[in-house]
Amino acid sequence: MNAREWLAEEADAPDLVLLGAPISKASITPVESWSTPPAFRDALRRFPTWDAEHSIDVAALHVRDAGDVQGDQHDPDAAAAHDRIQAAVETAARAATHVVVVGGDNSLTRPALRGLMSAVPAAWSLLTLDAHHDCRPATSGSRNGTPVRELIEAGLPGERVAQIGIHPLGNAQEHADWARAQGVHIVPLHAVRRDGIDAVVAAALSLLVGRGAEHIYVDFDIDVIDRAFAPACPASLPGGMHPDQLLRAAYLLGADPHVAAADLCEVDANTDINGMTVRLMAATFLTFSSGIASRAGSRREG
Repeated sequence: MNAREWLAEEADAPDLVLLGAPISKASITPVESWSTPPAFRDALRRFPTWDAEHSIDVAALHVRDAGDVQGDQHDPDAAAAHDRIQAAVETAARAATHVVVVGGDNSLTRPALRGLMSAVPAAWSLLTLDAHHDCRPATSGSRNGTPVRELIEAGLPGERVAQIGIHPLGNAQEHADWARAQGVHIVPLHAVRRDGIDAVVAAALSLLVGRGAEHIYVDFDIDVIDRAFAPACPASLPGGMHPDQLLRAAYLLGADPHVAAADLCEVDANTDINGMTVRLMAATFLTFSSGIASRAGSRREG
């Protein structure tokens, strides 16, 4: 069975719900990231459900594909689509213990996390793998560069936000200064290289839980990856993280019991080269799912 066939299970009592968010109007750079969710699903055909490195069959998880929300391609902006994403994620979170949203641009993180907060009242936390802080002021509305700032300004404590992979040439100084002033835990690229991804992820998780996080939402912005490996990410930069680091982080985060949801975003499938970025996105999802399946009691009997 390939991973696309697994996704077609349509489980009545799913462990994980997948939701597509084909949005692009909030992107600072003009993109066609609405094209990515269907390309992502098609890319899953290239993968088995067996994770040989961890001896885990992802098919141990019961899964439901909730399809795509109505995107923003025919709307004047992303506002209505953001409302639809929030409502759809809230519904998904009431049906399963884990939710994954596939974008679409990074503006989806705000409504997705808001939907989770509505469905599961608790002390939520945000962990991003991203080249950027996404702390621009939302003076022109929600954009893909504003979700972290919007969430903090709406009440998410800055001390319960961690950011891994921040690129040295990816942010304006005032945005970096704002993030630090809110108490955001920032792990720049050089620290990932110096300390290793295992140590960085473990430290971030420990810090967030120590600051009161009960549930953690992970934002996998694929532009954290070096542009050589992620040509379909409009904001990816030279010298970013390598795919093996992202996949290792995805497994470790999926395996942590505090992690309840994630998104994968900032890929424009229509600009990809030989499917390499979309396949990395699919591999990240499967490795994250493998981490979830590794938790005690998550495998099917027999």
